[in-house]
Amino acid sequence: MADGEGFGYVQGLARDYLRHVLRGPWPAARPGRVSRLLRDVASAVQRDAERTLQPCLDGLDVASVEAARAVFLAVVRKEFEDGVVNWGRLVTVFALEGMLTKKLLRERSAPDRDDRDDPDDRDLDADTSEEISHFVAEFITSQAGDWIRQNGGWEHGFVQKFEPRPGWLAFLGAAGKVLLCVLRQLH
Repeated sequence: MADGEGFGYVQGLARDYLRHVLRGPWPAARPGRVSRLLRDVASAVQRDAERTLQPCLDGLDVASVEAARAVFLAVVRKEFEDGVVNWGRLVTVFALEGMLTKKLLRERSAPDRDDRDDPDDRDLDADTSEEISHFVAEFITSQAGDWIRQNGGWEHGFVQKFEPRPGWLAFLGAAGKVLLCVLRQLH
């Protein structure tokens, strides 16, 4: 697989999206075109899903990375069980990553937790970020790596599909609905 579709590249996208969602520190280098576009597109899906699914999200137990991984895998396996891969579904994977990470941080810093004074539980530490971006990248590269490569890769296929055009929001609305249905089934 070329660099633009490989595990390291996808993990970098997942890591960058987490920083964006959590408004974390930015690396010295300016994010590339794929990262910037992914932020815009996945954030739109994530905002809509969070607004629509808040009661469902509130009911999920995501107090650890292991719990977040379990929920993530349950949702994405269900979403991709029909074998269909497309850019919209891949965007929903990143939106789900963002939602679960925010939920994890909220649960770690909940006032009823005994360890709430532990400063490491108020922010996403590097190890946690690495674990989350790892399981996201692992899923994407194992389940969709060949499809990504065959469809122009992130640099061409993804960018071409989502470069600012009026129609991408409608397309994402349909992709986001798949994520909403799957999350509702878990609740």
